[in-house]
Order: sequence, then structure tokens, then C-alpha cells
Amino acid sequence: MKKSIVLKCVCILISTHMFKEVYTLNFFGLDSLTIDLPQGRVRGSFDLFSTQRMFLGIPYATVTDRFQVAGSPPTWNGTFTANQGNVMCNQYFSTLRQPIGQEDCLVLNIYTPPSRTNELYPVIVFNHGGGFYFGSNSKLIYNPQFLVRENVIVITVNYRLGAFGFLCLGIKDAPGNVGLKDQLAALKWIQNNIAYFGGDPKSVTIFGESAGAVSVHYFLLRNSTEGLFHRVIMDSGSILMPQDFEYNPIQSASTVATRLGYNTSDPNELLQIFKNSTASDIVRASYADQTNDAFSLYYFTPCVETAVADETEPLITEEPTQIIKRPGLNVPVIIGFNNREGIYWAQHYNYQTVEQVRTNFGSLIPNYLKFESDVNRTTFINDAVNVYFSNRTVIDGLIEYLSDSLVIYPSTFASEVLTKNSNRSVYNFYFDYDSFRNLNKFLTRLRFTPGACHGDELFYLFQPAVYAALPATPNDSAIIAAMTALWTSFAKTGIPSTSATTWTPSNQQLKFLEIGKEIQMIPLPNQERMEFWRQTYEKYGRN
Repeated sequence: MKKSIVLKCVCILISTHMFKEVYTLNFFGLDSLTIDLPQGRVRGSFDLFSTQRMFLGIPYATVTDRFQVAGSPPTWNGTFTANQGNVMCNQYFSTLRQPIGQEDCLVLNIYTPPSRTNELYPVIVFNHGGGFYFGSNSKLIYNPQFLVRENVIVITVNYRLGAFGFLCLGIKDAPGNVGLKDQLAALKWIQNNIAYFGGDPKSVTIFGESAGAVSVHYFLLRNSTEGLFHRVIMDSGSILMPQDFEYNPIQSASTVATRLGYNTSDPNELLQIFKNSTASDIVRASYADQTNDAFSLYYFTPCVETAVADETEPLITEEPTQIIKRPGLNVPVIIGFNNREGIYWAQHYNYQTVEQVRTNFGSLIPNYLKFESDVNRTTFINDAVNVYFSNRTVIDGLIEYLSDSLVIYPSTFASEVLTKNSNRSVYNFYFDYDSFRNLNKFLTRLRFTPGACHGDELFYLFQPAVYAALPATPNDSAIIAAMTALWTSFAKTGIPSTSATTWTPSNQQLKFLEIGKEIQMIPLPNQERMEFWRQTYEKYGRN
């Protein structure tokens, strides 16, 4: 996914954030902002501008050992002041070319309506994206004031990233996927504690974008997660996303170890290297230049677990191409994508001719494809070049190819399987609204390219600090109102609808709610290109 927006514009955001914090008041008095949890007493604050109660930086688990499942949440005496809304897990700040974050980073930000009612509020739990490498639950980016004003509680989750969350060595001391297990620990904490904040543990919607959508898709397809959530929202991601699964984790770990000064592929030796290296050194060694290879960063992502610690249940035991076929939990799902997702990745390429693309196409092949011969591989490359580059500029061809191969086809395939495998309701969306509020696109070098980039839809659901002092245009306000009403009505009832919008669920034929200048139902967009990917997957997909 995107390099977390925190990594792109934190300097701009901090000044706005500091201004708001000066005016964050205990408006309703200490009693209404003080909550007694089993861990201890916490005190939140009231945001005067957005009229929401905030409980920021509450720890839901403790990192006791690197690469291991997190331990129990900490306890404390006295009162925990819950005002740290920008805790970050270890990652690379590319703008300053510096590691940032901390290892013990497993915290939640909880946002509630200003007052309690006799009825418990529905809960939305948001897992951020970032390719399992970047990102956080920062209030600077993911302030959910638009959602909270619709009378829901919103919780944003931190989880371990990079090697700290996804070092996968096939041994008990580094089984892999602990970053996903962090998210499960957060869901269990929410079940045990959200009622203290006025939230309903029996009405929890898990919502993920990009890598966050990959995470919630895994949870949806796992029967042991039943009861932790009751509805699912997947924005721009599914477990088939090629950049978010590692088929050769030992090789990836060995590559990073080489940058740390070691040459080995032995799992136990690798474990000692990663255990004994500083967090900053690991983060630096995991960074790579993305020029003409947008996926060079993705060394540590979910993997098949071949060994786990005693009394720990493995989370992923098969490849995504197998897991995606499971029926999973019978809960309603929203799943969709943006029209030009690939803008985010295409910005890293400087190819000028189609022949340059063809010559270097190997790095563009998604890992859910597997070729039995060089002839098959060459045939696919030629077919893809013909489909995407025959009547387009090189950059437009890259945008459309990357959109389809990385996000749109994986999400479409997931939608088709979800509609066939149970009688659940599946609601598809297609976001093509374009304005200066499309912040992810604005931060790329392709900022004036038409369309909605990967992650752009989020800023019609969340209020990043960079926009806090800027009034929304009437059109932007209308999209914000429509999306927040649809997402929160789904969180309340399992049916996304408003008086102005009827969102028809998909059946054997996928149906999409287009969210753009018009909000209307449409058939599957770009059906010819999706048919190309269906046929390609039937021929060459890992099965």
C-alpha cells in the first residue's frame, strides 16, 4: 500500500495537531472521561472541535519477546492518561530517511460520541494499511469524527510491522504472522472492555484498507474468530493481493540479513541475527529503493506457518489461493476498490517505452500466478502488454495494469467467491470520485492524473489533520455525508442504506455502488479486463 501518509506529511500535520490539542478540554468533567477497566483507571479527553470523547494510546497487549505472540495487557496503579494518539510501531520514515517508532506499540485509539445513552453504541474497528510495512493508527491521519457523529464508536488499531510483525522462519521462536495475531488480540480486548466505553461487543464491524483489508479477510475466512466481529468492510484489498503474501520468507530474511552484514539462510542463525540487531538497524536494512520496482520493500508479510510456539494456534496454514476458497463466517460484507488504484505504485516507474516495460515485466508479475514453463510466462507477458499498452501511454498502461493485477482483480475474485460460498450479503463499491481531498494521489508525483488512487476513499471517512482547517467543498461534503451514512448504517444493521441511496447486494452477477459525481448502481467495471484476469488465473493461478 501507500507509504503511510504520516511518512509523507507529518511536518505539516504536527502544527495543526498541536493547535487542536491546546483546545482539547475535559468539557464534561473528569467523571465522564474517567473509566475503570480491569487493567486500571483511564482518563480520556474531549475534542472541542469534533465533539467526541477520545481515549488514545490504550495498551491492549504487551510485546515481551521479539517475533512472538504478544502477552497480556499491562496493568497500572493510579490513572492512565490516555492522550497519546500518535504511537507508531517500528518503520522507516522515508522523507527523513530515518527509522521511527517503538517495539512496544500495541495500543488502541478509542473515539466515542460525547455522551452515554441507555443503549450501547455499535463499534467499528479500523486496521490501517501500509503493506504490513508502514502505517499506524495515528489521530493525525485517522481521526474518525465524521463516523463518530453518526453515533458509533470507532477504534483504530496499531499492530507490529515489518520483521517485528512478520519474520517467518518456520521455527517456534519466529513462526510468522504475529502482526496479524496482534490484531486478533485487539479484537479480544475489545470484546472484554468496550462495554465500559458504552460500546456493544455484540455489534462489532471490522474495517480494513489495503493490508488492513487483507487482515480482516483472513479473519473472515477463519471459523475460530466467530464472535469477535459481526460485519466486515474490505477497502481495496483481499488475501490474494500479491504484495501482501510471502512465498519464500527464508530468502527474504536472508536478503535483509545480508544488509546487516551476515550471509546465512539457516533459520536459527537468522533468528539470532534479528534478535541481536537493534530495531533501527533492522528497519534500515529492510528499506529498498522502489525505482522501477514498487514491491522491493515487501520483505516481511503474512506467510504459511510451519511451526508455532506451544499452545499457540497457527493462523495461516495454507497459501491464499487455497484459503480464499473457504466459506468462512456467514456475516455481511462490504468490499470494493477505487478506479485507478495503480497510481500509487505507477509513480515509482520511469519507463518511457513499451519495450522497456516488456523487457522488465518480470517484476510486475503477481505472485498468485505460477508458470510451468518459460513459454507460458512469455505468453502471459505478451498478452498483458497487448491488453494494457496497445492504445495507452506507458504511464496510463502501468496505472491500469497495476490497478487490476494488485487490487481490482484480487478484490473481484474475492467478491465472487464470497457470494458463492454462503448466503451472506455482499455489497460491492467502486469509488471514482476525484478532488483535492484525494490525499494519497496528491502526495504522489502523479497528483494531477485523473482518478482515485489507492487509499483516497479513506479521506471521506476520516479527517486528517492537514484538512482540519480547510472547509470542504459542497461536492466533497456530499461524498463525506453519503459514505459515512452508508458505512455507519452497515455497522448498525448490516445493510448499507440511506434515504437517498439503495445499495443492492451482489448475487451471481456482481453489482457495484459507484461513488463519484453520481452515486448509482452499475455492473462490474472494465469487464473485458476482468475476463482477461479470470482466464489468466484459470491457466496459471496457484491452485
